[in-house]
Amino acid sequence: MRNRNKMWQLLLGFALTAGLLTALAGCGSDPTATPTPAPPTPTPTTAPDAPATAAPSAPADPTATPVPAPSFDAEAHFEGKTLRIVVAWDPGNSIDAHARAVSRVLPRYIPGNPKSIVVNKDGATGTVGGNWWHENSQGDGLWLFANTGANPISQILRPGVRYDFRDYTSVGGIMQRTTMWIISGDAPYNRIQEASGGTEEFTVGLNTESETGTAKALALAQWLDLPMRPLYGIGSGFATFLTTFDRGDADSYISGSAWYRTPGSRPGWFADGVVEPFAMLGSADVFANNGEIDVPDDLPPVVDLLTEEQQAVWSGMNLEDTAFYRGLFTPKTIEPEVLAVLRKAFDDMFNDPEYQEIYESLVGLPVDQGGRLAPEVVDAELENWAANADEIKAVYTQFLPQ
Repeated sequence: MRNRNKMWQLLLGFALTAGLLTALAGCGSDPTATPTPAPPTPTPTTAPDAPATAAPSAPADPTATPVPAPSFDAEAHFEGKTLRIVVAWDPGNSIDAHARAVSRVLPRYIPGNPKSIVVNKDGATGTVGGNWWHENSQGDGLWLFANTGANPISQILRPGVRYDFRDYTSVGGIMQRTTMWIISGDAPYNRIQEASGGTEEFTVGLNTESETGTAKALALAQWLDLPMRPLYGIGSGFATFLTTFDRGDADSYISGSAWYRTPGSRPGWFADGVVEPFAMLGSADVFANNGEIDVPDDLPPVVDLLTEEQQAVWSGMNLEDTAFYRGLFTPKTIEPEVLAVLRKAFDDMFNDPEYQEIYESLVGLPVDQGGRLAPEVVDAELENWAANADEIKAVYTQFLPQ
């Protein structure tokens, strides 16, 4: 019995083996069947030679340095072209003289050495020229505006203005005015801070009630509590300044040139105390020894006496004598690389001996005392004006006749 069982087990094993071989043969011919994985290859005791690496087809490394764009060819851009410098006044005006000096020298420092012309568009105290510039200028670097009269203050005060200085950017400020408030040595006060809150009246000579300079004087009187009485009809200009003090027509007078010009016309007036510097209305940077006396240590820039809110408004009101007194502007649509070329040429121009000689003959000061402003400073002043335009207009509306 035991031998019979062993025989059946042996026969059953043969049958199972034959069936398995038949099944494996059938799987090898079925294209859809999953092949039996090969057993793992043993790790060799010595490393085989590394196979050749194929060229990668993966995307480029995003951190790789990009290929730089072609550099701007300034010479090709300006060569054979004509630079137009627009002046909103008639020929012979002081800003026209400055523009012609720029027209003569600036192209030397622009690659390609373009030609240059001055275009005069006079009328309506700068409005005609400002409007013409606004409607015709292009942002190709070949249009510059030498502004005086047509400025942000006029923009918010005068009717018929179509230009907008928020659309422009500065190439550079040529100069600032050395505006000084000067008072007679016989007046009750020598400095504006002494007059603040005072009770003894003093007078100031003004031209008309409707000028922006009048509004500035009246605003300061209110802000600083000055016992000031305006006298209208005195006139304007350096000759009028001299006459005012020669005849004693007023106790004080505001002038843009008297600080430097008086020693040549009335020697000893400052040294002997015939007149005293009352306050600096312009930037302290433009004042130095006037050939007779140094700037007194106790003479304040008037902005230092104002509150923060008043300072912002005063800075905007004072653009006519500071950042926008003499400057070059171009449309904001100008390409950055073209603007950079013009700004560099502007800087180089101030180092030109011929320009320095012309500048001093026009201003009476060397270029390093004329208050030249970097374009970034001018643009910052423009931003301040835009941010405070409503408040600035309100002050003018308060003090000027409507």
